[in-house]
Amino acid sequence: MSSSESRTIRRIVNEAGIPLLAAAMMVSGGVATCLGAKLLLGRLGPEAFPLVVSDYVWIVLWVLLAEAACVGIGVAAFCMVSRRLSRPLERLASAVDALERRHGREELDADTGIAELDGLAESFNRQQAVRMRQSDEIRNIARNVMHDLRAPVTNIYNEADRLSHSLVSGDEAAASVMAASRAILAMVDANAEISRNYGGVADSAAEVLDFSRIVRESAEMYSVVAEERGLRLDISVPGGPVPFSGHDAKLRRLVANLLDNALKFTEEGGSVSLRLAADEKGALLSVSDTGCGIPQDQINCIYERFYRCPGSRSVPGTGLGLSMVHSIVELYGGRIECHSTEGEGTTFDITFPLHNGAFGHPVE
Repeated sequence: MSSSESRTIRRIVNEAGIPLLAAAMMVSGGVATCLGAKLLLGRLGPEAFPLVVSDYVWIVLWVLLAEAACVGIGVAAFCMVSRRLSRPLERLASAVDALERRHGREELDADTGIAELDGLAESFNRQQAVRMRQSDEIRNIARNVMHDLRAPVTNIYNEADRLSHSLVSGDEAAASVMAASRAILAMVDANAEISRNYGGVADSAAEVLDFSRIVRESAEMYSVVAEERGLRLDISVPGGPVPFSGHDAKLRRLVANLLDNALKFTEEGGSVSLRLAADEKGALLSVSDTGCGIPQDQINCIYERFYRCPGSRSVPGTGLGLSMVHSIVELYGGRIECHSTEGEGTTFDITFPLHNGAFGHPVE
């Protein structure tokens, strides 16, 4: 509908209510007049009725005048009600328009005094917050993707340039180009998997696995890395199987990313501990380190794609590890919490609830 065809709430209320009010008063007045005449005729009889007709006519006229006054008062009341309804809506619309013109990130402040409209404003604020968060994420992803893709793309260009000037052999150039291409493909594949995890989409059906075995084997692979870096890696997992309905590759990636992150940011002489516990309520996977820690104002950002804390930008990585961890936890209906103190270390606690669907079932 075009703006010329649109009607205001005030006009809609007035057009619907005022004719209805006038018609109701006319009908009620006509019915009352007819019933009154019939009652007098029945009480006085046909012979005496003409004697009081003139008085009855005056009574009817006064009643009509009273109804006309009531119609006038009703019209004024309708106008006031419609104005009272339309003004908060106009104020709310103006506030939204002003907020959009300023491209503001603040909340909509439109206290209309009407519960339904205030609820609408709160819903708008929640939607605005989600939109701003999505906009920030898209902006950060675009900025970080450009930054992280620049290095491998530059390597490809440089090798091609060197090859064109015969400054390097074809085999060397091919190896360098392939390495840079693998880095780009790995980044693209990781982003695609994160998106699928958040969307609840898996490449294959989940199966009942032994979570304890997966954690133990994944941790053992990093024991060599910890030893090379002069770190102590403590592993504590149940001796028996811990059934879990999931995907082997995703669970191994979950553990690997957590351990890689912990080892990467822990200085020589420090320690990293991995613990898995399970009971009838579910499973708890905990990874702790004695590393540099995460600033408190950064903890809410660490799961964003490509996000890297200011103090970690010099450490190799793409900033997708914790994003991958978070997406896998979301896929399996779990919850992840981060507890960190700068200079003392970080702990990630991941809980998978009983409704994961595997706990209590045997592992084949």
